[in-house]
Amino acid sequence: MTEATAQAPRVSVVLTLYNCRDYIGEAIRSVASQTLRDFDCVIVDDRSTDDSAEVAQAVLDGLADPRFRLIRLDRNVGQTGATRAGLARTRATFVAFLDSDDVWEPSFLQRHVAAHLNESYAVGFTACNARLIDGQGRTIAGTVYWFGKERARADRGVAFRPVPADRVPELAPDGGVRWSGAATPYRLHTVRQVHWVWVSTSSMVFRRSLIDLVFPDDDEAFRLHMDFYVVVMAQMVAGSLLIDEALYGYRLHGRNGAADNPVLGGRLHLSARNWGDTHARMLDRMLAAMERDRDRFVTALGERQYRRMLWRMRAARQNPPFSWASVLLSWLV
Repeated sequence: MTEATAQAPRVSVVLTLYNCRDYIGEAIRSVASQTLRDFDCVIVDDRSTDDSAEVAQAVLDGLADPRFRLIRLDRNVGQTGATRAGLARTRATFVAFLDSDDVWEPSFLQRHVAAHLNESYAVGFTACNARLIDGQGRTIAGTVYWFGKERARADRGVAFRPVPADRVPELAPDGGVRWSGAATPYRLHTVRQVHWVWVSTSSMVFRRSLIDLVFPDDDEAFRLHMDFYVVVMAQMVAGSLLIDEALYGYRLHGRNGAADNPVLGGRLHLSARNWGDTHARMLDRMLAAMERDRDRFVTALGERQYRRMLWRMRAARQNPPFSWASVLLSWLV
């Protein structure tokens, strides 16, 4: 049997920046060090009030890499607007979003694109696990425990959970931490639910065609929390493939917008904020967008899948028994 070869698709990286001078350099260099070389990266400075843009430009000057460019916005537009500005300057088949305080492992893009090109199932986006790192880049947790599970039930009713030996790293005398790098499984996630089972958008690579369909059209309404909107909509439309390997560092530095709690161990209650109202508002906006843009969604999905997605989204905003009825209707369409 002969091996088949083909050209891998190109990836665009959108890195949004706002007042993150201490970490932007490391984020840019983590993109530059990717083993998959066919990518372009646009860094969008969302009118930072510190010298973040100057720090980023200095790093780019040192790299002298034509795949990178810095865009400085004339006014602050928030997470969604800055991401939209970056997307407008990219055209690749796949797109990845990196937060300016996070970092990718060198194999991040290579592993994700390979996962997208699997011969079993075409998915809308891939997502990997993460290591938690502190402000100095030191690892403080080797994984995010809820990855690939419904977060509210990830350890419910579990008295003992085995930890395989190959999931424990080796520590070198100089303080270095080394994981075995053993192959980890992929998991297809096709359930059309709004439960969060991923880490952050820094862990993901999307099909650009899917982003074009589900990206929110209101920059002001989604100045924050764009990730929840985009990821839940993308999952409802196309499903995802989970890579059970930590391929990036999710940084907790004490000034995070959401993850503002310390790591205590056990269940990671990373945010002190009550997100219930925020999630409800996001779901309402998703539902409104689907109803308003019905023709566009039907063209992309077909009538049956669109109606099924609509009923599932309605179920997420209802209480029993109405939510059960909506789920049942989603299966009957």
